[in-house]
Amino acid sequence: MTTLIDWSNFNSSLLIEVTRPTGVFTCTGVAINNNTVLTAAHCLEGEILKVRISNEASYKSKGKFWEIDSFEIHPDYDSKESNFRSDIAKIKLKGTLPKETKFYPIIKKDMNLSGKIMRLGYGARGAENVRTMVTPELRNIRPMEKILELNDMYSYSGDSGGPIFMQNNGQMYLVAIHSTLSFGPEGKHSFNPLLSSHREWIVA
Repeated sequence: MTTLIDWSNFNSSLLIEVTRPTGVFTCTGVAINNNTVLTAAHCLEGEILKVRISNEASYKSKGKFWEIDSFEIHPDYDSKESNFRSDIAKIKLKGTLPKETKFYPIIKKDMNLSGKIMRLGYGARGAENVRTMVTPELRNIRPMEKILELNDMYSYSGDSGGPIFMQNNGQMYLVAIHSTLSFGPEGKHSFNPLLSSHREWIVA
């Protein structure tokens, strides 16, 4: 069965172009208001020369981009200690996103999740980075690490930083940010920082 997706409902999912001394890389992000974007901290770690944001359906280096004013990596993120704990960054745009951008609230309680999970990302599928939705299943919640663990087989380079939404009783919530994929003996699963547990820093 084929399900048609109304992408206008997910236009807060954004592509992030990051220029480093070693080249140009892409990640994904999600807007929580008209000038604030969340992504994974590891996307903005190290020496960064330039960051641009696009809301187009696929990556076009000469497409329309928003310049950023600043970005901040979560103070508890330390890639030497963990690849996924507190792997969150927030970006402030110089301008504002279009008024038709649809924002979703961060879920208030993230320790007892129930509903359909959707993860969006601009990972490299085929020869291009295209906004894509996958529907992984809940695997575990790790409250001490503030992590949502998903059975997640379809994460690709460029998906990092993308939003994980949950639909419950007709309402869409923003639950987590996509961080790291694990290839273990139990299969592929992803680790994703829960946003409600980091709300105080996000809104500061």
